[in-house]
Amino acid sequence: MEERVNRTQSNFKNYFESFSGLSQEHQNNFVIKYDHSLRVADLCKTLAKKIGRSEDEQTLAFCAGLFHDIGRFAQLVEFNTFNDSKSVDHAEYSVKVLRENDFLSDISEQQQTDVLAAIFSHNKREISRDVTGDGLELAKLLRDADKLDILKVITDNYTKPRSVPNHTLTWEMPVGSVVTPAVAKQVLAGDLVDKASVASQLDIKVMQLSWVYDLNFKPSFQFLMESRFMEKIYATLPKSDTVIQIFRSVKVYAENKVMN
Repeated sequence: MEERVNRTQSNFKNYFESFSGLSQEHQNNFVIKYDHSLRVADLCKTLAKKIGRSEDEQTLAFCAGLFHDIGRFAQLVEFNTFNDSKSVDHAEYSVKVLRENDFLSDISEQQQTDVLAAIFSHNKREISRDVTGDGLELAKLLRDADKLDILKVITDNYTKPRSVPNHTLTWEMPVGSVVTPAVAKQVLAGDLVDKASVASQLDIKVMQLSWVYDLNFKPSFQFLMESRFMEKIYATLPKSDTVIQIFRSVKVYAENKVMN
């Protein structure tokens, strides 16, 4: 297992370092995505271990986590943005990069299929029904780990905001003082908030709270609760009956998932 992990890390690091002549801004963004990928890989492996997966399955989860955003590097260089709607779907681009560089050649065809399906699915609203069996579980592990690390990054930013606004977090939207009705309706119904409904930074934060409904494994909920991500987001929200109701709904949902 250790040998395969080392080989996966080496391939990822070598690809990362293959880009040259980057501006300082691009270098900074590259490091952010590199570090995110390392953390997601470790969390994928940890979650796989906690749900009782074998060492081989833990390694596969690590691989999926490390490579899930590998398309981000070429995306930034080619399109000067991480915004998928203005460039390419970064998950699909990651699959393309992995295939072109033959980074999965040391695992079986079925394992390759599972890893690629998990990576392809990690940023979609929901996993395709065509993904089944081990591939489905791997996709769920990756989605959990990715969301949990993103929650870590955004709550760190909310707790200690930068002097210059981070547009990847604000989407350059107005702050907002009232939750958009469509957003409130979705989260209170126990659904993920659709990005298309988001109209303000307040809505973005409510959408982030709604991610609780897309977590899949008990250890993921335990990590969420121990890290107090929901409380950190809630602390930044203007208090209203709607906001309080939303927070209580997601908190109770997560608590029940930990207890059951």
